Amino acid sequence: MKSAFKSSEVFEGASKAEIIARIQQLVPPGSPEPQDPEILAALQTLTAQLISVYQAEGQLKSEPFSEVRDRTIHLYASACCRKIKGKTILITGGEGCVGSFLIKKLLDLGATKIISADNARCHNPEKNLPLFTRVGAVTFYAADIRNFEALKHIFEVEKPEIVFHLAAQRQPGLAEIKIRETVTTSLLGCKHIIQLCEEYGVENCIFSSTGKASRYFTTEVYAASKKFAEWQFAKAAQEGDVIYGMVRLTHILENSLFCEEMSNKVQQGKAVNVHAPHRYVTAQNLVEAVHLLLNSLVVSVPGKLKFVAVGNLGWPTETLEVALYKIIESGKNLPIYFQGLVPGYQEPFFLGQFDWTKPRDIHLLINVLETTFRSVNDAGDMVSAEIAPFSLRVLDKQVSNLESLIIAPDFPEVQIKQALVAAKKEVIASSFAWSSPQDLLKILQWGINPKKLQGYKTEIADYSEIIELLLQGIYGRLNQEVLNSAGVTADELDDLVESLSTLDCIQAEVGYLRSMSRDLREVVPPADLNPKQSQPVAVGDAA
Repeated sequence: MKSAFKSSEVFEGASKAEIIARIQQLVPPGSPEPQDPEILAALQTLTAQLISVYQAEGQLKSEPFSEVRDRTIHLYASACCRKIKGKTILITGGEGCVGSFLIKKLLDLGATKIISADNARCHNPEKNLPLFTRVGAVTFYAADIRNFEALKHIFEVEKPEIVFHLAAQRQPGLAEIKIRETVTTSLLGCKHIIQLCEEYGVENCIFSSTGKASRYFTTEVYAASKKFAEWQFAKAAQEGDVIYGMVRLTHILENSLFCEEMSNKVQQGKAVNVHAPHRYVTAQNLVEAVHLLLNSLVVSVPGKLKFVAVGNLGWPTETLEVALYKIIESGKNLPIYFQGLVPGYQEPFFLGQFDWTKPRDIHLLINVLETTFRSVNDAGDMVSAEIAPFSLRVLDKQVSNLESLIIAPDFPEVQIKQALVAAKKEVIASSFAWSSPQDLLKILQWGINPKKLQGYKTEIADYSEIIELLLQGIYGRLNQEVLNSAGVTADELDDLVESLSTLDCIQAEVGYLRSMSRDLREVVPPADLNPKQSQPVAVGDAA
């Protein structure tokens, strides 16, 4: 394919949108990496002009993640030292980026016996007597946490008293390919850890989760499997004797897949691929991640699963800006192109995640139903919360069903994903049944706000599954008191019904809302149905 591009086509003063649109015309999203010299030359010119536009707006003066790299979280060092003194500490995934740094930090704090269980050097995952290597105070076992007998052997020999469970699939894109491995690691791995922690009298177990698990519903394998892990630990915290804690981590700079890929492309002098324009990422650094894990050991309490996260993540960073800065830093005249979203990163963000009446209180790793339990530490740099209630009975049933499917080697991976999504729907439905109808109504209203959807270039149909779950949670529970408590007027309810009526899959639920609106208007005078209108709130796109 030859380009008809002329540099004069991008006139002086062209906007970001115009330049980005031209780049996408030259290399449509989904195309392979461009190789044609003429197209690459055109992309170089466009990229240089895009950099100039960013610089004219005051951007690209410093590394986009500079503030994130300099942040820290107060470590309760004295309390951690008291916790770990003389204890045997097991870390699953101990040879990964976070695990390795956690081991170093534990040694600095005075730990004298650390055990790592990692599949990094595990040539035979089915081997029940895992090989090990001792390096000073640390013993490294080559073991897969899906192998119960191998994990039990480690518990039997080492008798850990504190466990940090970090082992998991770390790549959302790879999770969509290695579905069975990802799901079995989350479901069976967590089940094994919990069972052995209880059997061997472990004092504390800390689980490392992801901010993506704050989504009410997702069809992505990585996030959905992590959510099931969260539910399993929440159930164990309520029913077991071990004190469980959890950390929700977000994008860790020192372990960043997309930053690493961009840096490699720049080093090789190739075109730098960006998923898409207007894509933002929240980030934290490795020190913050490890301090959260250690602090969770201190703040966890019996009988409930509290999770901790960075208190103030700041504004999300645009991935395109990161790519452009790396090019500037290299001193090379390199082009960018937009490869398109890949599986594991395609799901549009549901705006009902946050309470939009309080934009300053929004935390990107905590959803509306979890905000009720939120608190901030004295230093103001760490936030804690609890996941929303759900039915333990429903969870047990769904986990049992999933286990019976995923252990069958001939069960197709694509069907594992379908079963995972279906199971998650059931547990989420039970959680929504616990939630107040007014909360669900507000979440629904925020989630399908037409102006915001337009700003984010999405449509109601993109969220049909979560909308259906929310409506099922509201069904049969709506009355005037709920409307008043939610601050939803009769006119706003009618607008909601009108917007939802475009979805064929929820016509029964829409019919219920329409009948309730009609009945309420007939019973209550219009003046009483329209309390004081709430004022609109201006929120930046990046939130």
